[in-house]
Amino acid sequence: MRFNIDIYADNLMLPVEELRARRVEEQTITRIVRLRDIYNYMLRNPLKKDREYIDYIQANYTDDNGKPLSKRKAYEDIEILHAVIGNLQQCSKEWHRWRFNNMIMEGYAIALRHEDAAAIAKLAQQYGKYNQLDKNDERDTGLLVVPHILFVFDVTVQGFQPIPNVYQVIDKLTAELGGRYDRIAEDADAVEIANEPEKLPAHGNASTVSE
Repeated sequence: MRFNIDIYADNLMLPVEELRARRVEEQTITRIVRLRDIYNYMLRNPLKKDREYIDYIQANYTDDNGKPLSKRKAYEDIEILHAVIGNLQQCSKEWHRWRFNNMIMEGYAIALRHEDAAAIAKLAQQYGKYNQLDKNDERDTGLLVVPHILFVFDVTVQGFQPIPNVYQVIDKLTAELGGRYDRIAEDADAVEIANEPEKLPAHGNASTVSE
């Protein structure tokens, strides 16, 4: 971008006296004042197109030579406003909330600089009230909610049929397959799978139930 957008984002709502106190250049202050007027015009006419905003700028503002402000400068003004406040037709309350909080903090900084205790207290109270800092956040209760889990050894609760004498079956399979684990890769290479085997439900003698 051809200009420092942060200057306008940080100072757009400040009074001229405060801008001068911050040593903002007069040329930038002139543009900030113009941007405020353009923004107010946009608020009054939110359905207008950028082309119509350009016409308004050129009809109401002139350059140093008294001629209508160039289209390039006018388009830069619109570009700045879009960057700072976004598309007005899509601008949500979130930006206004952010802007309001920012204004409070700017006022708080001024009150601190002038050691105005009454203003400091009032702004702090306003900030806390607006952001509802006196209320508990419902999403931050400090408690971890864990669903209740009941462990059971009855597989029928999950729809499975128990295997009779399951431990004897386990011992039998262990005896039959024992000692053959070192040939798993060799056996796998020798098996040709024509079709994907049907997926069967796992059997066992333990399951979990979530309530």
